[in-house]
Amino acid sequence: MPEKIGVHISQAGSSDCERKLEYGISVDQSDRPVKRDKHMLLAVPQPSDHKDDPLNWSSIQKYWIVLLMSAFTLISQLGSALLNPAFVQVARDLHVTVEQASYTTTVFIMFTGIFPLLVTPFANIYGRRILYLIFTIIAIAGYVGSAVSPSWGGVITGRVFSGIGSSIPVGIGAATICDLFVQGKRGVPMGIYAWATLNGPHLAPIAGGYIAQRYGWRWAIWTPAIILGVLFILALFTFPETLFPREGSSNLEERSYIQRLLFYGKVVDRNIRIRDFLLPLYITKYAAITLPCITYMVTVTYGSPLFAVTGSFIGSTVFHFNLEQTGLFLGIPLTVGCFIGELLTGWVSDFIINTYAKHHGGYRKPEARLYVLPLVALTPVGLATFGYCVENHKPWIQAVVCMAISGIGTQVCTTLVYTYCCDSYTPQSSEISVIINLFKSLYAFNIGFYGLPIANKLGFTAGFGVLSAISATVLIFPLFLIFSGENIREWQGYPKKHQDL
Repeated sequence: MPEKIGVHISQAGSSDCERKLEYGISVDQSDRPVKRDKHMLLAVPQPSDHKDDPLNWSSIQKYWIVLLMSAFTLISQLGSALLNPAFVQVARDLHVTVEQASYTTTVFIMFTGIFPLLVTPFANIYGRRILYLIFTIIAIAGYVGSAVSPSWGGVITGRVFSGIGSSIPVGIGAATICDLFVQGKRGVPMGIYAWATLNGPHLAPIAGGYIAQRYGWRWAIWTPAIILGVLFILALFTFPETLFPREGSSNLEERSYIQRLLFYGKVVDRNIRIRDFLLPLYITKYAAITLPCITYMVTVTYGSPLFAVTGSFIGSTVFHFNLEQTGLFLGIPLTVGCFIGELLTGWVSDFIINTYAKHHGGYRKPEARLYVLPLVALTPVGLATFGYCVENHKPWIQAVVCMAISGIGTQVCTTLVYTYCCDSYTPQSSEISVIINLFKSLYAFNIGFYGLPIANKLGFTAGFGVLSAISATVLIFPLFLIFSGENIREWQGYPKKHQDL
């Protein structure tokens, strides 16, 4: 039960070996002392003595991998929405309706959300690096296919493969961070990754409007393909494997940096079973995963995609913006709001959980991170006030401020959910990342069908007020976990899979 391994650290009377076993250190490692971090708290999970263990790498190397992986994530999300401002151009050139043109985004999102379910078992055995590289090639091929296709069917087919190729950084990004950082140091890197996950669609309309208006809609597809090509080259030479089997690690051969960039078959000596593909769905039975995911999917959908599906209409009819101005209206306030939200979350949650551990025998209680939860309430506040500003034709700057306020809460929620769930069930971090993304993708997929209609039917004040109330209601789940999450995790037990990682 790795979550509570520090509880008895200061108790007298326990033998050294008993303590090591209590902290989840295997018997073949029991001849070495436990390792602590700079706060003199037990490092969880325990780094091995092997130089290839990512937990032992330098901070520079770790953060380079985080930044590179987050760049993949940002471009995958950017690529999904970069074409959005150009739907009218796409429809005209390919002789389809504007609604059909919007399918270029929806199919991308759908496959990005679902496909990681099929590849997670491979990531836990063959490693992360090979999947990042292979699926980046698939994404580039999909983008190129869409960009050069003269037909509507070819464009859609290319977007399907672009979505599949872009699914890996979104699907296993959190697991990569857990490979690199011990509990208590994950807040900042997880925040960087969470910011990239959330803000690709915010930056897309800013760039997409300019690109489509000046160079044509096909360059809104070429652009992410070119960027991914550069990132692929960087990853090929600077992104070593981060999956590391700690069980029996003392017997592993040490490898040079070049050898770590090459592929040696399986990283973990285990076979893939059919049930491994069902593990992401199986872990939804744990309340400490499902309840935060419900809060996340609702908060993110109403704090980000809702503005995307309604913003074009609002920008043109209420504020009389042109295409480029609408892109700026949709992108800048949410990006700035999320940036502020991250400044208030990642390092703060690390500070809180480490401070808690200092006063509780070294035990880093995952629920301590949720003390930042009140900031998530800014999302429903921003939603409700935004609807009021639009309906009453307030100056556009007031609506922009409301969007930024909503963005703060949305970013806080994203970082908290990723870090809390991965701290609670670290060995299952790859499956957790998949489930978080799946919940969000399936829920956000439907917002286009009711976001604008409900506002037009009830009015923006009432319509956004209803969605704001839903967003506020789901905050009860993480609030409940603050008080009862630890007891629920102990009552439900912990998955036995991946304990060797």
